[in-house]
Amino acid sequence: MKWLARPFIAIKEIWYELRNWRYVKQIIREHRNTADWEQFNLRADWVGRIYTVMNPQLPSDKGDTSEVLKLKYAERIKPMNLYLDKLGLGQYVTVAYEEIEGSDSLLVVYVPIFETLTTWKVFWFIVFWLVFFLTKLDTYTYQGLSWLWNLIF
Repeated sequence: MKWLARPFIAIKEIWYELRNWRYVKQIIREHRNTADWEQFNLRADWVGRIYTVMNPQLPSDKGDTSEVLKLKYAERIKPMNLYLDKLGLGQYVTVAYEEIEGSDSLLVVYVPIFETLTTWKVFWFIVFWLVFFLTKLDTYTYQGLSWLWNLIF
């Protein structure tokens, strides 16, 4: 009977992730034009990602390896992390670094955390249902389920 509970657990986890995503969007909407938000030069998009651009490396950073540079960047974004924690977003977003081509700048992106609801799962869900309805499998599935129901009961 564990297999019967798995879809309901997945639906519950997806519901929690969507609720958390709405919470992130609400906090962004409320604090988008505040002085602290502008101080860190934060921007947000419609997906709920928060991003900012880190200025080019300091002259003392030249020649450092990428691992050392990531540690230095982590120290430089610590005030932003504390600010987002103060807003209550610390457990709902994760940070990602992206190098901007053609410059020494770094794009720092705070992305909402999705573990269950991923892009590939949404894609395959849509493909499955398109195939399901376009090939009229719903009729065959209904007939199969009714046959199984009559067999069991």
